[in-house]
Amino acid sequence: MAVGAHPDDIELGCAASLALFKKHGFIVHLLVMTKGEASGNPSVREDECRQSSKLLNVDSLHFGDLADTGVHFCKETVNIIESIINETNPGIIFGPTIKDTHQDHQGTGQAVLAAGRRSKKILLYEGASTLREFIPQVFIDVEETFDIKLKATQVFSSQLDKSGTFARASKAIEGLAKFRGYQAGVNFAEAFEVGKYILDL
Repeated sequence: MAVGAHPDDIELGCAASLALFKKHGFIVHLLVMTKGEASGNPSVREDECRQSSKLLNVDSLHFGDLADTGVHFCKETVNIIESIINETNPGIIFGPTIKDTHQDHQGTGQAVLAAGRRSKKILLYEGASTLREFIPQVFIDVEETFDIKLKATQVFSSQLDKSGTFARASKAIEGLAKFRGYQAGVNFAEAFEVGKYILDL
């Protein structure tokens, strides 16, 4: 299960990993907390999100229907995430790092940690506004599915036409994946901080 604050957050942060899990037979669920109305038409952004989800071949897409720029670490946010966790029972939860300049990413990341307190594995991904303090401990080799990530991010044409953080990030995706791959000793990687990780033997 992957949680994002806005349409396109999950795609930037962990789309290649999700596509890899799906390719290897896992069930994948997405939860997007807002419809991104602060940076575009919400119906357009929702449609882009649905198109991307089809490319990733995920099993379900949920929206939290919170206000863009108003996602706080509070009971309401935690309850929304927790309800989808209870519904899907994920083995791994992906959420945004709290080391981020955007308040929605911070609030979503904190809420993921709280809602997933009984989960065994929580990995926190980086995004367009992640701070330099982000220090990954887990890397996933995504060479096999990196092309799917590129296609999934290109779906968000309403954001690509702007000069904001997504437009800049979309140009840097390949470079970041190669850099994380270099750190991990592979060609392309996505990187994560550990929110929680219980190793089952």
